[in-house]
Amino acid sequence: MELIVFTNNGQTYHFFEVIDFKPTTTGFSFTYTGKATGVTRKVVFNSTSTAGYALAETK
Repeated sequence: MELIVFTNNGQTYHFFEVIDFKPTTTGFSFTYTGKATGVTRKVVFNSTSTAGYALAETK
């Protein structure tokens, strides 16, 4: 999956190879692998700092 996160302060983050996307009580979490580094990381975003997100299935 691909995920784009829009923050309240106008920043946009684009994540590739997203797995385990889950809503949490305070926001959402997911795991992704960095394109440049190849490192897999788990991320947690808080709802109060995000304006929204777009999630797309990749083929």
